[in-house]
Amino acid sequence: MTDKTKKIIKLGFVSGLSGVLERLANNQLKGLKLAVDEMNQRDGILGRQIKIIVKDDKSDPRLTTKLYQESIYQDKVDFFVGQLSAGTQLAANKETKKAKKILISLGNTNELTMARYFSPYTFHQAITLYMIAQSISKWTYQNLGRKWFIVAADYEWGWHIIEGYKAFAKRMNAKIVGIAKVPFPASKDDDYTKHFPEILKKKPEVLIGGMNGSDQLKFIREVSKAGLKRKMSIMNSLSELGIIEQLDPEDAVGMYWGASFYWKLQDILPIAKKFVSRYSEKFKEVPSAYSAYGYSGAMEALNVIDKVGKYPVDSNKVAQGLEGRIFAHYKHPEWWRPCDHQAFQDFYILKLKGPEERKYKDDSSEIIGTASWDLDIERTCKNLGHARNMWGHFA
Repeated sequence: MTDKTKKIIKLGFVSGLSGVLERLANNQLKGLKLAVDEMNQRDGILGRQIKIIVKDDKSDPRLTTKLYQESIYQDKVDFFVGQLSAGTQLAANKETKKAKKILISLGNTNELTMARYFSPYTFHQAITLYMIAQSISKWTYQNLGRKWFIVAADYEWGWHIIEGYKAFAKRMNAKIVGIAKVPFPASKDDDYTKHFPEILKKKPEVLIGGMNGSDQLKFIREVSKAGLKRKMSIMNSLSELGIIEQLDPEDAVGMYWGASFYWKLQDILPIAKKFVSRYSEKFKEVPSAYSAYGYSGAMEALNVIDKVGKYPVDSNKVAQGLEGRIFAHYKHPEWWRPCDHQAFQDFYILKLKGPEERKYKDDSSEIIGTASWDLDIERTCKNLGHARNMWGHFA
């Protein structure tokens, strides 16, 4: 083994770099690359340069399992930051748990932090679907109205969003006047429009969309074409730059969407300005929320591994160092809740601009609200099965 090889620490990145989620996964990787570049320019960590081992699981959990086994036992990867779809996150978590490897997971899911799937070495950087619904509900309840109709994709993503909205409505006495579950993917012409007569009859103050990707594009276009946004507010639970930029501004204008990050935070937060500037300089584009997740997840792992100061990486000590830690790499401060390793974080409400309001290519939206995090935005430690580990798993 050469001296140069001895001075490398390996960061594994596995995600759906091709297929239906490829744009989002590649944004994750760009954020991670920026973090690694910054750390390597400071002489790396533990006196070692950081090398990224990249693998594409095509969002297939079976391939995820194979690639993690290959990364751990053949490539000798030291720790991991990655993953996007819910199924692949659970597969990755299973393998890193067995091998006692740190994993910072970057995709939206409800299951990863539950006790039956939990790994003491896994930390969930992305906001959960339950947290998204609570954040959207809180702002919508206060600003748009308390009478809601929900249209959601009929699979795990949509089901979990609906559960979150129901929980808030029960707690705060909001009224859900109807729920429509749409096949995933929404391949038929009338998958959305067939529900419009019922929506109009129920007269909600807010129509809430619970879907993503191409289905969200179809939902927004059909709602706009039918003129529903003249009769009620339209709120999309979660969206991404890659989706928003595909919309005709005339279709989108006046609608709302939620995001864990939007690049215009640079006008509000110095730390966001620093992140956006460095990312834009490197990649010639503005960062998305998944870019930010990749950057923050990598920075957290690298900083704490360096602080622990041991190689090979001591996963127990690193996990202990992460539990309960407050951190901020690109937006308002976040907190790793000790019991479930979930990153508690602010969520932002945006309003889509019309064509005359947009000053340049990426100027699609205005940040009009912040759903600041508190303990009520996520399920309790007890509800998730962590009653015995309220203060952490390494306390």
